[in-house]
Amino acid sequence: MTARDAARPPYRAAVVVTALVLAVFVATLAPTVTFWDAGELITAARTLGIPHPPGTPLFVMVAHVWGLLVPIGEFAARTNVLSALFSAAGAGFFFLTVHASLRPETPIADSVLARLPVLGAAAGALIGAFTYTNWQNSNETEVYAVATFTIALLTWLAHRWRMTRGTARAPRTLLLIAYLAGVSIGNHLLALLVGPAIVAFMVSALRRAPAAAATVRRREWAEVAVMAGLWALLIGTGLGSTPLTVLGGVCFLAAAAVAAWQGAAGFALLALLLAAVGITPYLFLFLRSAQHPIMNEAAPSSWSALLEVIRRAQYPVRTPLDDPTIRHGAGNPGRTLAVVWLQIQSYAEYFNWQWAKGFAAQLGPFPLRTLVTLGFATLGLRGAAAHRRVDRDGWWLFVLLFLITGLGLVAYMNFKPGFSLGYDRYPNPVDHEVRERDYFFVISFVVWGLWAGIALTEIGAGIVRRRPRWRWLAVAPLAAGILVPLTLNWTAAGRRQGADARLAADFAYDLLNSVPPYGILFAYGDNDTFPLWWAQEVAGMRQDVTVVCLALGNTDWYMRQLRDAPIRPFDEAAAPAVWRGHHSVRPDWPLHTMTDEQIEQSMGGYYASAARTVRIGPMTRELAAGTILYPSDVLTIGILRQNAGRRPIAWALTTSREVAGFSAYAVQQGLAYRLEPGGAPRTGAFARSVSGAPPLDVPLTERLVWQTYRYGALLTGNTAGLETTSASIAGTLAAPFTQLATAYEARGDTAALIRNLERAVQISPQPALARVLAELRTPALRSPDATLP
Repeated sequence: MTARDAARPPYRAAVVVTALVLAVFVATLAPTVTFWDAGELITAARTLGIPHPPGTPLFVMVAHVWGLLVPIGEFAARTNVLSALFSAAGAGFFFLTVHASLRPETPIADSVLARLPVLGAAAGALIGAFTYTNWQNSNETEVYAVATFTIALLTWLAHRWRMTRGTARAPRTLLLIAYLAGVSIGNHLLALLVGPAIVAFMVSALRRAPAAAATVRRREWAEVAVMAGLWALLIGTGLGSTPLTVLGGVCFLAAAAVAAWQGAAGFALLALLLAAVGITPYLFLFLRSAQHPIMNEAAPSSWSALLEVIRRAQYPVRTPLDDPTIRHGAGNPGRTLAVVWLQIQSYAEYFNWQWAKGFAAQLGPFPLRTLVTLGFATLGLRGAAAHRRVDRDGWWLFVLLFLITGLGLVAYMNFKPGFSLGYDRYPNPVDHEVRERDYFFVISFVVWGLWAGIALTEIGAGIVRRRPRWRWLAVAPLAAGILVPLTLNWTAAGRRQGADARLAADFAYDLLNSVPPYGILFAYGDNDTFPLWWAQEVAGMRQDVTVVCLALGNTDWYMRQLRDAPIRPFDEAAAPAVWRGHHSVRPDWPLHTMTDEQIEQSMGGYYASAARTVRIGPMTRELAAGTILYPSDVLTIGILRQNAGRRPIAWALTTSREVAGFSAYAVQQGLAYRLEPGGAPRTGAFARSVSGAPPLDVPLTERLVWQTYRYGALLTGNTAGLETTSASIAGTLAAPFTQLATAYEARGDTAALIRNLERAVQISPQPALARVLAELRTPALRSPDATLP
């Protein structure tokens, strides 16, 4: 053990770093639910429910307890704070890890040089924390902040093992690492990716500084072998892969045999036992599912169902060798170089976001953000080289962690071409990811930020040595390195002050209140369904509405749950004025009447070998020969048979205008298409569309969009710079205003036309609509042919 290892770690400074990062994250924290998985996770935490596979049971239980113990503000804000707290604590542990590498072997007389390891480690931790993706992960409810914290803690424990080698504390530290590796599976498998890096760190430490006694050397090597074998076993277990689990088991048994030979059999058995105890949160899924919580995805109440959840059997299989743009089951010629190149471009784009995402300035066509990225790329390379010089063990840990969570994940995850790239070669949006996937690579960005801090430390030390009189200027590059991502990512990564800060919550409110009491609302994807779940189960909004997620409608467990779910009462006092006074009667029949056997049969879908007419009351749908109905289509028809004419039925605008093939019987009201079994009444209240869309119920839509709906801060904030998801939702919210404008244009009501068009442009500024509005506002410039696009 060196003098560096013997010195006490600067835990107080780590607490200060944690507090600084936490303060920034809380200052930019999302005030409520956000889009994508957050609504689902918040709902699961609040209700002790089960989210999508693999179920994240550890996160659900921790967030549930946290939400109960911290009864401040709404539940979503509490779980958002939990992410911020975990991520900030992770920054504190990364600080300790970097400091363990920068700490000098011998005391330094110069006061500035002596403080640089602490300041440099703090700079690295803060730069890593304020990278764009990590910041975004840290101010909403997500599992990635917990995974980042776990990785940071494990890297620090690896350094603690090195510091305490030769004492009884070292093997106990390894046992703690084994337990945390096991327990991390209950949150997200991302944390397990640190395993090879930690093993490489330990191997390097044993080779660089072997123990003096041969028996100690052999025992240490045996313990490291056990850790490597255990990690292989945990990878297979976490993936639910039988071949990988068997292979990992063989690796562990071989390592355990070596350990037994060296007198460390007890260590091997205890490491396995602790890791197994760490995995036990998955029993929560098995036990809780049997109690039928309101959210019970994949229903893992049997061992086989639980194994399917762990294996993620609900999702199509894609290997690193497949072409991700080929539809599942359509035959796969293999991954192409064109796809690989686009995947690398996506990662490069994500890397480019990390340091100055909110910096939009350009010098001609050249974005100045690129200069910032090049600066941090240079710093990272310099820091990696410096890290290798001062601490070869720590360098091995970081370099493998960076490669595995960066290009390694690019190779393994095999994503489709990025959300924003490659449309020249793959013009169909189906061939692209539905969202940006930068969050998967967050650890690689954080590691690069840590290396940047090491480089700035070296630069500061150079200033002291070359310009002793200016020694305090050594702090300047460190401060600048922190301030760049802090200031240039603040608006882009922050979620508190943007125009879309409450957009997910208000969009859910709007969708639920688009239907009358006891309505059935069909939704489709994450960004309409998950906020709806949050709104009903956490915020208590419109629980009388039955939400049907069509994406989940292709699963047998979801069909059964819909059938068996109770219909909850309509709270008229809490409902908006538009739906009061309807005197609706609570339905006493199930959503559909498909038996378990019929549900199982529907999993194969339906193929119309000949033309057929589907009749539901007065409605008909023609199926041409060769038409394929998927399970969700079969479910929808079953729901319509049971409820058409008895309960209000509507489809959210986000599901498209097809409305299960019955568009001839649909009418648009605000953000929904409602089913009219008798067809739309031919009265002046309904505006017919010339584009084939369902007619618009003008009076009801007016009342919904002007008196009922909420729009976050879209009416007062800057909507021009919204990120892609929020911009898409804003466009959906603006659509009814545009359709109202079209209706009033046809009626010759210019004042109503302008009023609705102004609101549409205010919510979602679209150049074509803005041009039409400018012409309408200025009669002298108005073109006689000006019409709405």
